[in-house]
Amino acid sequence: MDFSWLWVVPVLGVLIVVHEMGHFFTAIWLGIKVEEFGIGFPPRMFAIKRNGIEYSLNWLPIGGFVKITGENGDSEDPRSFGRAPAWKRVIVLAAGSSMNLLLALLIFTGMSVSGTQEIVAPQTSVAVVTKDAPADIGGMLPGDHIVSVAGQPINSADELRAASLAHAGKPTTYLVERNGGQMVPLQITPQGNPPLGIGLTYWVAGATVDTVRSNSSAALAGLQPGDKIVLVNGTPVNNFKQASLLLTADKSAQVVVERNGARVGPLSMDLAGSGQKSIGLNLKLPTKMVYYSPTQALGRALDSTWTVISSIPKGIAQAIAGKADNAGVTSIVGISQLTGEVAEEAGFNGLLNLTALLGISLFMINLMPLPALDGGRLLFILIELLRGGRRIAPEKEAVVHFAGMMVLLGLMALITYFDVQRLLSGQTLIK
Repeated sequence: MDFSWLWVVPVLGVLIVVHEMGHFFTAIWLGIKVEEFGIGFPPRMFAIKRNGIEYSLNWLPIGGFVKITGENGDSEDPRSFGRAPAWKRVIVLAAGSSMNLLLALLIFTGMSVSGTQEIVAPQTSVAVVTKDAPADIGGMLPGDHIVSVAGQPINSADELRAASLAHAGKPTTYLVERNGGQMVPLQITPQGNPPLGIGLTYWVAGATVDTVRSNSSAALAGLQPGDKIVLVNGTPVNNFKQASLLLTADKSAQVVVERNGARVGPLSMDLAGSGQKSIGLNLKLPTKMVYYSPTQALGRALDSTWTVISSIPKGIAQAIAGKADNAGVTSIVGISQLTGEVAEEAGFNGLLNLTALLGISLFMINLMPLPALDGGRLLFILIELLRGGRRIAPEKEAVVHFAGMMVLLGLMALITYFDVQRLLSGQTLIK
């Protein structure tokens, strides 16, 4: 039995404890009374008391909590949360999510300083082509390798972009390599920015299996790390993207590989028969270890963090509009599954990266102005300020947060149902 999903315990545990530490330390700093800081959730294992604060260790190992006096406005203590000035309450409420964001920045920075594996292959292979975009009109296809633009050799995504912008509005010859060696000239008129309407991926000659997920279709077929894919359904394979497209084109595939100098196969991968939703293998990409200075690493971390933050509203908007295949919303079941898959395929570095990504997601979601979340409580403080400091009655605010919590729990129950259905069907979260 695979227990890699248990990595969800330390991953979520760290995120929740760090979040609660933000509330805890800012409350103490601002003179707001704290009654307890707990690691895990009750029942309690043991506790010690220092300076009037209980520090407890509890039996349920996911996360932790901080108990602040009067956090629901139900205390007459002059040091209670409800009696603190609005600006202090804002800082305490925002500090939890801010700590999750800070943790993500520290993880990204630390990974760059300590060394990160970077892919050393040109991004000149076409992954996707947007319908009715200039590239689509010109006949470009997923899997094409862009060789040149108007006779100018293309060795990077930046070179492709610069050459396309230089010929904007003019019919231009794009030479692409297709189907493992066929050179095809295409007449494309780049327009706008981005000028082609394509998504790029890495161009790598050959297709060698890097990892195979246990109990996946690839594993059941007998594929092994190090296998060089030679044929897929009779079609010769000569590059990374071509292999990816051929392996995912149908529910089944006949694969011939080269192993230890000899051909093996055909090996039959049957997604329908295995009950799997993905083939369960990764192809090898050439990498090198790169080390960054702390200043460079922080810059990279800020860029990565902003990329994730800016993508979340776009993803939500696409999901609402029905334009996203996967809304990216999941329950504890889905997070556990994802954590297990990341641990199996990417190891400790993958878990660190996932922790940072989840931390940024928690930062964004928890600050949304929804009842029961920190963002909802901040909204009530904003209303209080707009009312000239007159606070909405705590009992009324509590009713709103309680109702919001019920709605969120119901939504989470629904998401959990779909997560369980996906899990039982064998579908993975890492494609």
